[in-house]
Amino acid sequence: MITSPTCSQLVESVRNELLTKIKPVVADPEALGVLAMMDSILASVAVRCGHEAAWINEEIAEIERGAEAVIAAGADRRGAVSAALQELRSLRSASNNFVDLDIEYQLAGEVLSRSVEAAMGVGGDLRETVKSILANRLAREVQIRGTFSLAGRE
Repeated sequence: MITSPTCSQLVESVRNELLTKIKPVVADPEALGVLAMMDSILASVAVRCGHEAAWINEEIAEIERGAEAVIAAGADRRGAVSAALQELRSLRSASNNFVDLDIEYQLAGEVLSRSVEAAMGVGGDLRETVKSILANRLAREVQIRGTFSLAGRE
């Protein structure tokens, strides 16, 4: 019995029930494929629900620092990075409600995109800084997604 379950624990409990009680009694290969897909999705959800808000906040902060570096280096010649950064900051929510965080994350994605564009033309350390932020974002996506695949699907 879990007395104060986290979202991750609840999802893992469902996974366990599917794998230990449902899967053994299923003989149909197509149904087993569906169970494998469900397990893969649930595994991803378990990882995400325990950490996603913190990960989003960390990533947004890193993107902001990168944008500030682009601006400080004078690489934001058209002001596109500044404008996107200002929009992100003006729409910042005081809540950690996922809907609000998702909006901020989308806005931060635009800041990152503009920062990458500006920094690529400059090169050097600034380019490497922004590339590192992008690499961190991609690595986090892989971490979140895990080994997700649509099992049994082409």
